[in-house]
Amino acid sequence: MSTNGQPCIAVVMATCNGAAFLEAQLNSLQQQSLQPDLIIICDDASDDHTPQLLEKYTPSSKLIIKQNPQRLGVNENFRQAVALVPDGFYIAFCDQDDIWLPEKLERSLQCLLSLEAGSNVPALVYSDLILIDNNDQILSDSVHRQRGQHRYQHIWDTFLYGNMVSGCTILMNTAMKQVMADLPKTDQYIYDAWLAMAAFGFGRIACMPQPLIHYRQHPSNLTFANHHSRNRIQRWLSHLRQLTGPSDFLREEICLARDFSRQYAGELKAEKWRGLNRLLGLENSSYLRKKLHFEKSFYPYWLNRFS
Repeated sequence: MSTNGQPCIAVVMATCNGAAFLEAQLNSLQQQSLQPDLIIICDDASDDHTPQLLEKYTPSSKLIIKQNPQRLGVNENFRQAVALVPDGFYIAFCDQDDIWLPEKLERSLQCLLSLEAGSNVPALVYSDLILIDNNDQILSDSVHRQRGQHRYQHIWDTFLYGNMVSGCTILMNTAMKQVMADLPKTDQYIYDAWLAMAAFGFGRIACMPQPLIHYRQHPSNLTFANHHSRNRIQRWLSHLRQLTGPSDFLREEICLARDFSRQYAGELKAEKWRGLNRLLGLENSSYLRKKLHFEKSFYPYWLNRFS
């Protein structure tokens, strides 16, 4: 679908007790160099002032606001938001507490159109982020660098052992809507990992190295809580502790892989299917075996391991 020859874009936002930073995010959407054709906001039974803030915005053909009568959780809330998007639209995911740079949508669409190259293959693009605090002060100019995700290639074999795609940076094509609809009802992993696994597995995916979002770090930020950064000494101390006790290393990745294999096994080529099975085979393994397998899998894809 297009308007005046320009592809249509829908922004889907999931809110839940986001009153503190919501207006700043909505203002950043209004300042986009490429304006979205549709904004869908699904509020997940907020009990702060979020519903009152949303009442300031008049629903229209370009703005849909839905209030959930009971809390669904982030995955289900985003799933229903995506389901409300008309067919043919490109879809951008939006958190409630970030600030988009003015060129975010424009650059993302340019990259995605180039990636699609006229095909109907499921495809998405994502980017790095700039980390900010509650007062909009920059903490890091690269979340990828802070997490060490700049040190290796972003491909299927490395993704299997840790998601590097932040949902709030995603722009995806309409072929990815069904993938979102297929997301299992789970709290074991976030929707961005499911979408990224499909794109890496049988679709197309590209990372834009330049940050396009000011990504807010605060205690209630779910995504950041799942992707915290620790220094090398802390990581090794954690490894040593797990050698002498139960290990949950790769638990989330194995759960994701198991669900994905049930849904999409037939979509994967043989080489990728073998990689997925190798990960699944580690489910009941010791921490040491998991760690050795992790190191072996990453070895060919390091760009600069210790930078």
